[in-house]
Amino acid sequence: MKRIINQLGLKLIILSLMVTVVSSCKKEDDVPTDPARIFKPSDIKITSGETSAKLTWTTPLMSTGKTFKYSIDFSTDSLFATVNYTTTADTAGVTVTEDNLAVRTKYYARVKANATESQPESKYVRSSAFQLTGIQLFLLIRDNEIKENSITLRYTPTVGLTSIVLTPATGAAATTTLSAGDASAGLKAITGLTAGTKYTAELFAGTKSKGITTFTTLAPTTYTVKLNPGDDLAATITSAANGAVIGLNPGTYNITALSTFITQKTITIKSTSGNPTDTKVNFKEIDLEGTGAGVTLSGIEFDGTSAGALYFINFIGTQASNGTAATFTNVVVDNCIAHGAITAFLRGDRGTAARDFKITGITVNNSIVYDMGANGSSAYYTFHVNKMQFNTITVSKSTFYNAGPGLVTASTTYTGDVIPTVSITNSTFNGFGGNAKYALLDANANPINFTIQNSILANTPKSGTVNAAAIRGTGAGSTLRISNSNYFNLFTALTGGTALTFGTATLASNQSINAGWTATTTDFTLPAASPLRSAGSTGGPIGDPRWAY
Repeated sequence: MKRIINQLGLKLIILSLMVTVVSSCKKEDDVPTDPARIFKPSDIKITSGETSAKLTWTTPLMSTGKTFKYSIDFSTDSLFATVNYTTTADTAGVTVTEDNLAVRTKYYARVKANATESQPESKYVRSSAFQLTGIQLFLLIRDNEIKENSITLRYTPTVGLTSIVLTPATGAAATTTLSAGDASAGLKAITGLTAGTKYTAELFAGTKSKGITTFTTLAPTTYTVKLNPGDDLAATITSAANGAVIGLNPGTYNITALSTFITQKTITIKSTSGNPTDTKVNFKEIDLEGTGAGVTLSGIEFDGTSAGALYFINFIGTQASNGTAATFTNVVVDNCIAHGAITAFLRGDRGTAARDFKITGITVNNSIVYDMGANGSSAYYTFHVNKMQFNTITVSKSTFYNAGPGLVTASTTYTGDVIPTVSITNSTFNGFGGNAKYALLDANANPINFTIQNSILANTPKSGTVNAAAIRGTGAGSTLRISNSNYFNLFTALTGGTALTFGTATLASNQSINAGWTATTTDFTLPAASPLRSAGSTGGPIGDPRWAY
């Protein structure tokens, strides 16, 4: 018994010693004795904005009854190999501004308590990365103001703006000086740029950055031939080889007879100025004939009024037999104004049987299309591609008004090589629809991917009636979606109609704000305070951007 008691006592003594050791270690860890640690600040918090950032930190552990002065260093390097700016503070906080730090630049901060008569300096505490976001006075860049060798940059008119620095992706930066007049005008045209090059532009008032943006100049154009007003454009088109690029110097040209065909070749017709308001073509039809036919039209106004045009773009198999099977290349309408065709903007249904006509892509970008389709009473949709197999129809940054009884028809049922896609983004449609058509899409039972995003649809029908459903697309595997868009005054009839429905389309983040437009409105500028200026999927404006500049 005595032996057992002695062993138990020994174990209790050992356990007591272990507790003492552990307790001693914990106390030493909780209250450091190293002076550099005792007086070290901690927990830096940062609130940063456009032109300033406020840093605060927790006072040192042993600060009670003591007065501290702090040194604060700022560096673009987390290891502080180079210190870009240093300041001091008498309290546990400091504010830095664009006078001290460069905007849009990542910085780190470190803080230490300085030495006093009774204490050494502390160790540093370091912050996470932060930056001043900078003021943004640059406005959106307009697509048609980006040229091969020049750019027009727009900004909020501001007294004191002094320069714009353009930095190419490779090469040296160049500075353009702004006069007081430039600063108040809010725009500057800059020439002498390199085609096909990405630039960063930064706006300055003295040494302070007031905005930054990026753009890429247009790819260089090598013209096969350049024409002047009075030259024979029709003959040039007829004789052009595949791949030819026909340049039109400013002025007016004519292709007003039904004898001009783009036959089994793909060509480009482009204004040399890039400005559709100074280069005009009076047209009867842009006729694409046979396999291999395609066209890119760029920077031109096309007017079908004087020639009584039926179609703007018309596909045929051959002149002898319109329905002969043909596989076309692509159609691109970029930065154009097209108007004055009685029947339709585009007709691609002439193939004898379904899929006799095939095309990869049809694209309309940054363009205005109007007065096509006989005020909505035409039998042909704006994009009339029944029987034509297509991969994509893409409409972006464009405006259509009084442009047909319905937008897209691909209603002839067939089994295609791919499910076709119709994508409409950042576009404005007003005063369209009629003749008992489907206002937006008739795909019948064909599978189709149909999306409308960041767009505005208003005032349907233009005349007569439209179907109660704006969309018909019932094919298995279809994707139908309208998102971040605004639509109003969409009815089945001019008077006494009911509101249109969208079938099985998914609707997301849409609005129904009446912008005050009628069916005859032609100016779609969004008021400065309009919520539609920030209703887009990325917080920007919806509709054709030209109306929100």
